[in-house]
Amino acid sequence: MEHLRTIGTPVLNTLFAVRAGEVRLGQRVRPVGPDGAVPESARVAILGVPEDFGVRANLGRPGARRAWRMFLPRFLAMQSNRFLDGAEVAIAGTVEVRDLRKATRGLDATIGGPRARAEALERLRQATAELDARVTAVVERLRRAGCVPIVVGGGHNNAYGILAGCARAAGRPVGCVNVDLHADLRPREGRHSGNAFSYARHDGHLGRYAVIGMSEAAATQAICEAIESDAGTLAVTFESMLRGACTPASMAAAGAAHVAGMPCTLELDVDAVAQAPASAAAASGFSAAEFRAIAMQVAAAVDLHAVHVTEAAPGRGPWPDEMVGKFVAEVVRDMAAVVAARGAGAGAPAATLTR
Repeated sequence: MEHLRTIGTPVLNTLFAVRAGEVRLGQRVRPVGPDGAVPESARVAILGVPEDFGVRANLGRPGARRAWRMFLPRFLAMQSNRFLDGAEVAIAGTVEVRDLRKATRGLDATIGGPRARAEALERLRQATAELDARVTAVVERLRRAGCVPIVVGGGHNNAYGILAGCARAAGRPVGCVNVDLHADLRPREGRHSGNAFSYARHDGHLGRYAVIGMSEAAATQAICEAIESDAGTLAVTFESMLRGACTPASMAAAGAAHVAGMPCTLELDVDAVAQAPASAAAASGFSAAEFRAIAMQVAAAVDLHAVHVTEAAPGRGPWPDEMVGKFVAEVVRDMAAVVAARGAGAGAPAATLTR
């Protein structure tokens, strides 16, 4: 498949250890073939986008390119069991970004004179637009193969390609629930991590849109007015939970209800977790458990076509890199388990082993 860099089984097997009497996810998962063929048993396909030039194109901090590398070994080392059988998971590999990373290496639009900053910004945004096309093509192919792509890593700019790929495969605009401190509805001023949804709506890929946990302090007045004037957009702020107006569960229910009746993608921005290492880390936010709970509740309630775990930036916060990788692996496993259970007609995964 063009723009997809697959990972063969021999390489995957080097990323985790085998233990007698146990079966790891890595022993059961299968790779997507070099020709793009998806294993027949796979209900989800895990895809990496190891870049952060989309974040830098938004004047943000680098680091998101490392999330995939931290995540994959921790995921493969998890247990394959009654809650999630690794045979239902395909490892797609990564979107090819090596040339784009090389072209943007060292570019920093926050330093230097006005001309140097402007030139760096233009090059970063051009690379981000090129990446859009690649992510779109890969996601569309995975959707047409019958899989739910779970995309890991990179900036929130990749939401555009995910929405576009799902919309093309579905033949109509798709909805989106975004668990995020930021609405990412900035102006269409050139592609970056802060305006994926602005571009996706303008280009006809995004239908109804719900942002869950939006920070009132981070929303510009223009974004507030745009949300209030658009019946297709819902925002439930993090501060409304602090004021007692809602709970994480009711936030999840509101987001799912807003996109009911249409295909949906789920965006999970790690910056919504308090003090998690992210491109725009937050001093306060959801707990890690609340974030996972919201994600699972939304995923189980909507017509889920793709999931994106984004903006995790190892080295950008108090968590050790190992912890960042484990957290992303937990979230991805949650999403895969929900998709697998729904595909089997079992509803949500079993909560207990005894009655």
